[in-house]
Amino acid sequence: MSLSQEPAPPSPPAVPSDPDATKSARSSAACERWSAAELRRLTALIWPGQLLVVAGIIAANSQPQIAQHFHTTQIAWFSLSFTLATIVATPFAVRLGDMYGKRRVMIVLAAAGLVGDLVTVLSPNYPVMVLGRAIGGLYGPVAVLVLAAVRDLFPPRKVAMALGTVAGSVGVLSMLAPLLSGWLLDAFGWRGALWFLVASTVVAILALLAVPETPRRAVAGRLDRAGALLLGGGLALVVFAVGQGRDWGWASAGVLASLLAGLTALAVFVTVELRVSAPILDLRMLGRRSPATVLLGSSVPQAAFFASQAILIFLALFPPIPNVSDGLGWSTTRTAVIGIPAGLLTFAAGIGVGKAVRTTSPRSVWYVGLGILAGGLALAAFYHHDATQIVLTGLVMGLGGGILMAGQQAMIVSVVSAEEQAAANGLSSLLTQVFLALTNQALYSVLAADSTVLDGTAFYHDSAFTHAYLTMAAVVVLGLLISLAIPRLARPADSAAHDLRTPAAPLPSA
Repeated sequence: MSLSQEPAPPSPPAVPSDPDATKSARSSAACERWSAAELRRLTALIWPGQLLVVAGIIAANSQPQIAQHFHTTQIAWFSLSFTLATIVATPFAVRLGDMYGKRRVMIVLAAAGLVGDLVTVLSPNYPVMVLGRAIGGLYGPVAVLVLAAVRDLFPPRKVAMALGTVAGSVGVLSMLAPLLSGWLLDAFGWRGALWFLVASTVVAILALLAVPETPRRAVAGRLDRAGALLLGGGLALVVFAVGQGRDWGWASAGVLASLLAGLTALAVFVTVELRVSAPILDLRMLGRRSPATVLLGSSVPQAAFFASQAILIFLALFPPIPNVSDGLGWSTTRTAVIGIPAGLLTFAAGIGVGKAVRTTSPRSVWYVGLGILAGGLALAAFYHHDATQIVLTGLVMGLGGGILMAGQQAMIVSVVSAEEQAAANGLSSLLTQVFLALTNQALYSVLAADSTVLDGTAFYHDSAFTHAYLTMAAVVVLGLLISLAIPRLARPADSAAHDLRTPAAPLPSA
């Protein structure tokens, strides 16, 4: 499939001068103000959209207690089962959201996630817990649909700001979640932390009930089940193979068979999707240079940003042991407090991007974010030995990460139509999850290369943390190189306004 160069989205036509210019300016300024209904709508979307981040942090911090309670060495499946279910469910969710309305699909997925949360917290043994986590993974696509719904629920000039606020709110939530998880685990144990996730999912469902339904952008006809199963199954097998590579060995029959089966399924998926009239994901979108380069170029560095959070967890929480471990030996609470400034800056950066892209190309903002994040990771590689250094380097990384998360959404709005928005967000989520699995594998391999095993636990030396941060910086630079192929982009407001002026294509008949 060749990438064709298409012209940049048209800019809005020039408005001729008229004698009521002052009145028009006042009207335009009034449009910039947010109504109470819009603020309620925005607030209602933030928690369902970012609950996945909060749940991930709390679940990750609960794993040590869960592993000891059930005496299992397979704790990796606590997270992997959730991820695999999300990957399989995402293509179905995106298509169904276009067919029946995103709000309706999000509520159904959140209800399924609630069932999974209940099975997890009430599980009598570890296999049942893994099953519950897999069911809970059905909540995952809600984050994708929330971002796609923003374009449907807000006026064109407010789309970028709304996306920046929703995406950037991860900074505040990722700042508060470690504090909350530390308190819950210390006071109530792992079941107390998981009961909080149950309550959080209930709140998310109530918030979604307050969100208006979105337009249907596809006819409620035949669902491309074959395409969805091939895509979800293929990606799940690839991620599974990557996740088991370190334990089973990369040359083991199980890893090679899973990897080969996954790649074969993905190859068949591409063939099928290019032939069906209503594909589960429109791969023809990747035949255009702008969406292809934006989606690929943005998924790689975001994976590095998310994966790099694990470095600080090992660095801060592992104890200092002479000649064995160069950890700092901090408590979970102190580590969370140290991360507060970076979390606040990440949130502020997301809002700042929403304002910046009103007058600046999102591509330029994206390049700035990549440079800042790569620089922050490089600095952290050499300056991570005390609280002051970690706060300062965290501020740089938090700023870069906030720009990236909000900038990605601004670029997607600039290169796809409203009808393609959900598919683009779904494809972006899938790519980020796959690259995250690969990046995590690289990260753990780098850490393990300079570690000492004591009583069955691997402890890391200072050089391991240095090399891990440099590896993540290199992945961000790789994303920058891919992003250099992104053509000139229109401002998100111009693209959204163009959607309003362009008549929607008729839906195909069932």
